[in-house]
Amino acid sequence: IKWGTDSKVEFMEPTYQFPIKIGACGEMNLRAEDSRKLLLKVVGTENYLTQSKLTQLFRAFLMTKIKTYLARSIRESKISIFEIDEHLQELSENLHKMLIDDFVDYGVALERFFVTTIVKPDGDSAYEKFKSLHFRQYADIAEAKLRQQVGIIDQQTEAQKMVIESQALAQKRAQEGYTYQQERGFDVAHDVARNEAVGQFTNMGVGLGTMAGVGGAVGGMVGGMMNDAVNNAVQGPSNDIIQCKNCGNAMKKGAKFCPECGEKVLQSDTVICPECGKEVPQGKFCPECGCKLAKNVCPKCGNEIEANTKFCPECGEKI
Repeated sequence: IKWGTDSKVEFMEPTYQFPIKIGACGEMNLRAEDSRKLLLKVVGTENYLTQSKLTQLFRAFLMTKIKTYLARSIRESKISIFEIDEHLQELSENLHKMLIDDFVDYGVALERFFVTTIVKPDGDSAYEKFKSLHFRQYADIAEAKLRQQVGIIDQQTEAQKMVIESQALAQKRAQEGYTYQQERGFDVAHDVARNEAVGQFTNMGVGLGTMAGVGGAVGGMVGGMMNDAVNNAVQGPSNDIIQCKNCGNAMKKGAKFCPECGEKVLQSDTVICPECGKEVPQGKFCPECGCKLAKNVCPKCGNEIEANTKFCPECGEKI
């Protein structure tokens, strides 16, 4: 006997908790078990009982029971409306068990009961909204897993590529007769040679000793070039260098005080006046106080000294 709900079954969807209406239909098999109950409660004064007549007599009974049991079974089993087709057998077995006792009261045995179709509310706004959310979460998870797998494959590919490149470079170095350390030394030498800011050499931690040790003969040549470059940058050309009379420190021409000992630096064309003690241009008389200047004076203290004197008798300065 085929059966079907005459109206929608309304209940609260157990997974997403929103109200929904569904329909259901299926088939069942009945067998007369207690003829006395069947005659009294079903047949009554009828002359005969056909299948269609039996369905009609049980219609109201079936609709009430099936709607109640269907909503209860879905709720208790927590079956999502979007996965309900996977649970038709489970629903059929649950409804069969629930209906057996109800049919026994009428002298009829419910041999089999099947739910074959669940009619979903396609087009309903709430249903379509949650349907989209339900399937999107699985799509997002699947997409994330796919991206993860692709990322792993990309990383493995890059790792294999690096291994192959490293092996190729190692073979190339072996054939050309140099090591990785020597190659890095050449790279450092090249970078330093391009850098004109000598002060950055110290910041970079590149010492002349390192440069001098790069690659044998080539390293020696590069080290010598670097020594010359640094000396020229720090000291400048030789005609621009003077020495402190006190400590002998090398410094640029034009400096007024020694950066090493702080001694005042006298220019080659000036002397110290013995009277006023000021540094004045060389000449016969001091332009500051008019004192007569000796032809030979100590460049440090201004004391008069005899000709051909090698050291100042006053301060000991080498002349």
